Amino acid sequence: MYEVAVLACVFVLCSAQPPPVPKIPETFYSSVNVELHSAEGTIFGRGNFAQDFNAGHLVENATTDDGTDYLGLALYDKGEDYVYRAPKGATPSCQSRSLSGTIPSYWGWVANATFRGYFPDPYTHRNLSVWYFEPGFGTRFELGVSEQDPNLPVFNNLYRTSGDSKVYFFSFYAVTPAPGNFTVPAACQ
Repeated sequence: MYEVAVLACVFVLCSAQPPPVPKIPETFYSSVNVELHSAEGTIFGRGNFAQDFNAGHLVENATTDDGTDYLGLALYDKGEDYVYRAPKGATPSCQSRSLSGTIPSYWGWVANATFRGYFPDPYTHRNLSVWYFEPGFGTRFELGVSEQDPNLPVFNNLYRTSGDSKVYFFSFYAVTPAPGNFTVPAACQ
């Protein structure tokens, strides 16, 4: 009887251990839903995020519910960063600045994350492993990964005192994105 009790305790302790820390690929192409919250209001959109880590390229683009096209493009190999905005029916605008150094890890914070627990995904009803990291200054990162594939992001949230951004990945591929994803918009040239 004692052996059964010991085995039951070992089973409970082992099953209570957090899963391994996710290792999300740094080079990827994804389709996303985005949600941005700030003092000015809430914006919803849909688009694509892609990163070619070896080339030093990152793009985040989305079209919001009001028809505004938004694109953030970082080209570290050229030392260029662009923010393009094109409200529906209005003249597009572009801001650019110089970049230096190398592209930072998109998922680097995950190595320092703490397991928060398992939660149901409200869209797919599957269990997600949720991780968070608080570097300070009123900032918290949060990542939800598939319980079946712990290296597949389902959501990536950023909470700050200035506002929150929530990204829901409805597809995520660990592939090198086509170079056309990183084209500088004409309004920025």
